Amino acid sequence: MIAHLIGTLSHIDTKEVVVDVNGVGYLVEVAERTINELPPIGEPITFYTYYTQNRDNDIKLYGFTSRDALKMFEMAMTVKGVGPSLAQNIVTRLSPSQFQQAVLKENMATLMRVPRLGKELAQLIILKLKRNIAKVKLEEKTELVGDGSTYQAVINVLVNLGASELDAEQAVEQAQQTLGDAAERDELVKEALRYIRN
Repeated sequence: MIAHLIGTLSHIDTKEVVVDVNGVGYLVEVAERTINELPPIGEPITFYTYYTQNRDNDIKLYGFTSRDALKMFEMAMTVKGVGPSLAQNIVTRLSPSQFQQAVLKENMATLMRVPRLGKELAQLIILKLKRNIAKVKLEEKTELVGDGSTYQAVINVLVNLGASELDAEQAVEQAQQTLGDAAERDELVKEALRYIRN
């Protein structure tokens, strides 16, 4: 119904924003990852949107700053047991390319990092999406998916130093892109700290 919104960012909350489009304010539900990437209030913004209306006629508009994130959200929603809330958790915890790779490589450990996504549902997501998700061409560059003990160990170190788990994961992703997949734990910690401080 509403494919996208192009307007001015007029309000930011923890899980939702208001976009002013020609004097009309649209309340848009967004992922935590999206909140962290938004421009300041008053700046122009474009959201690619997903419209839902439940049995109680509650209407919600979910917004994404990239078409890739919207694609992964919509794909996740095709799996039985994955509603808008859980699909939003997936988009928050995993970038589009990370989600795609996790499904293609049957990496259940990565999928289960998503809050409220357990083992059985991770298996179902892999089973239902693997064939179709392989056909999806993403606009963003591919990010490495950390599935080994080193990746998780670095996240744990950063969390123990006071970072949120999401910030820690995003910092490790950036550090791994910079240093390469063969980087040692101490190197990753040092590099990731730079991104958190920035």
